[in-house]
Amino acid sequence: MLSSMESPELLALITAHIRQGVVVYDADECIMLVNPHIAHIFGFEPSAVCVGSTLTEYLDRIGAAVGWSEDRIKAILENHRAWAKQGEPRSFDHNFDDGKVVEIGFHPLAGGGALLTFSDVSHERRLTAAGNRREELTREAGSMLQKVASISQQNRIVAFNVRIEAARMGHEGRGLAVVADEVRDLSQQTSDVLRDVSRIIDASLATI
Repeated sequence: MLSSMESPELLALITAHIRQGVVVYDADECIMLVNPHIAHIFGFEPSAVCVGSTLTEYLDRIGAAVGWSEDRIKAILENHRAWAKQGEPRSFDHNFDDGKVVEIGFHPLAGGGALLTFSDVSHERRLTAAGNRREELTREAGSMLQKVASISQQNRIVAFNVRIEAARMGHEGRGLAVVADEVRDLSQQTSDVLRDVSRIIDASLATI
């Protein structure tokens, strides 16, 4: 059966994606190759789609398995035909209701038809989403730290002004001066902690 596939490029593509789901159909939209991973990915019996089936039958079978409407199946069929005319490879994700994500690759063949590849990328997409969320939260934390640092700076200014006023008051201002010094020291300690936390956030962002 493979002898009817004339293109070495096709064989190279199939070899490169052999652990993935693979479907190959010709210019007449007749399936020339389909591996067992397809049935596992979409949840139908392996015998339901075989060599000699048409692209329409293949899409109908997938649609029945995953709950596509007739209109959606027709739209997907038209997409295949449009992509084949454009002659450009493309890839996109299909998101299942159970959270599984399958990356589908469309590779047009020189003589017509296409090689389709299917890879379960659920884990990779979850990691990407988690990383993006972590980065977002880290940046939000950094923004909050900047606000706290600004408040700490304002506290030091207030403490400085209070210290000046306490000096003007002389003996009666000693208690006020002590409070001002404590506020200044606490503000400095806060600034030191903020710098340490900021370094940790920067390191986290660099790791992401």
